[in-house]
Amino acid sequence: MTFVIVGGGATGIEMAGAIAEMARQTLRGDFRRIDTCQSRIILLEAGPRILPGFPEKLSRYAKESLMRMGVEVRTSARVMGCDDRGVVTAEGRINAAIVIWAAGVTASPASRWLGAPQDSNGRIIVNPDLSVPGFANVFAIGDTASVKDSTGAQIPGMAPAAKQMGRYVGGLIARDAMGMPNPAPFKYRHFGELATAGRRSAIVKLGAVELTGLAGWLFWSVAHIYFLIGVRNRFIVAFTWLWNYLTYERGARLIGLEGEDVKLPRA
Repeated sequence: MTFVIVGGGATGIEMAGAIAEMARQTLRGDFRRIDTCQSRIILLEAGPRILPGFPEKLSRYAKESLMRMGVEVRTSARVMGCDDRGVVTAEGRINAAIVIWAAGVTASPASRWLGAPQDSNGRIIVNPDLSVPGFANVFAIGDTASVKDSTGAQIPGMAPAAKQMGRYVGGLIARDAMGMPNPAPFKYRHFGELATAGRRSAIVKLGAVELTGLAGWLFWSVAHIYFLIGVRNRFIVAFTWLWNYLTYERGARLIGLEGEDVKLPRA
């Protein structure tokens, strides 16, 4: 009945909000002997506030939204250890049956394979054209690469950045094959940030535009549907989300019996 989510970025707050909604709404009538509304959901963030990449006003709004849903938000709470009984922080142990890691991942060992320079997270520190130092024809992109923009800020390890890197390197290789000069160094275009903090609550930062609450949530939903591939997929997801919103239902519920094998259908 206790869930600990480690990491107060967009992944962490979306996971915390989803668990809170399921516990308080979706599953509250599904069990005979337990009250899912009594679930304890704890979000741990090592930094001074959640969503450090967003303006402080939006970060504060997201925290207040989660707390209204019953989520315990703890900042400046660095996790020192994790085991099958919970987590250990600088303030003590938190016993929990479920621990969800949302604080990022370690890069692949590509830097060790190549003997290339790496940052503190194991990512290869690449050249301005995303090539690996010492290897003119080897490139690193996405989570494997450590890239900084013109201001010296680290480019986030998100899908939009990886897609832009992929397009850049693909174009660079094509130009080289045709004997054309290399393009200018890679430049990341940041289109904005979005995060949802539960039902009818989201935050959006697009340049000077900032949205919160229902307006932010609607924008977040439309943006995610828009980037799906194919009209059919967009329609199915939009209809499913609308149904879930109106009924508080969730599509799949799997219950495994102790000591018995549960066979799942193939995807």
